[in-house]
Amino acid sequence: MNQSDSPENIPCLRCDDSLKYVEEPVSRMSQAGGVVAERLPLKEDVFGYSPISLLAIASAGLGMFCILGIVFPWLALFAVPGVILGFVALKSIRRYELQGQILARLGICLSLIFGILTPIWYQIQVRSETLPGYTRVNFAAIMQDRENSEQKLAALVGKQVCLKGYALPRRDLQLNEFQMGYARPDSSFGWKPDPEKTLMVQLPEGKSWKWHYDPIAVSGTLVRNPDAESNSDAPGFKLVQSEVLKAFVFP
Repeated sequence: MNQSDSPENIPCLRCDDSLKYVEEPVSRMSQAGGVVAERLPLKEDVFGYSPISLLAIASAGLGMFCILGIVFPWLALFAVPGVILGFVALKSIRRYELQGQILARLGICLSLIFGILTPIWYQIQVRSETLPGYTRVNFAAIMQDRENSEQKLAALVGKQVCLKGYALPRRDLQLNEFQMGYARPDSSFGWKPDPEKTLMVQLPEGKSWKWHYDPIAVSGTLVRNPDAESNSDAPGFKLVQSEVLKAFVFP
């Protein structure tokens, strides 16, 4: 064997240094034979490679989902498994000499930060769309219960409540009174709403609200609509002395 072909002079694929083989005796024949088995270099020896922890990847992914909790609050629930998987990943990385420590720490940090901030941000939004002293009521749940919706609304008569829904289209953009439903309405101005699925909203005298297609939060006092007695197309209930605010969280 030529000196240039010896294992010590085989060029390394990664650097200019020569690749040195580690000799590991496995068996020996007689002293006369002097045969020694040599171990070939593993991939880890040549390139310094070790696999990435899948738990670290999963923790980082769950942490990314927690960021979206600012928009979709229920995604903050991923913070719990994100933190657990992150710590388990760090333990397995140290034990088995894996890669992915940065991903695991990233998943833990994101899960903790947004798992705590999301509920706080949600409460801030809820409070910003409800006037002080008004009780927040799930308008959609009441109206979808067709058999008991009238009884549930009647139980709220005379109380200051905050209901969230959509203003029905009107040709006049500046409104002092309008109908509100729990579902997004048809954009057609000729669409006729179902009075059993809507209620009237009346603002204080001299005030108006510019109609738009986005969800709204209306705080007011719920009363029976006197127009419903003579007009079958009029809703049975009305919010009076109302204040219309933008709904950040729906429903």
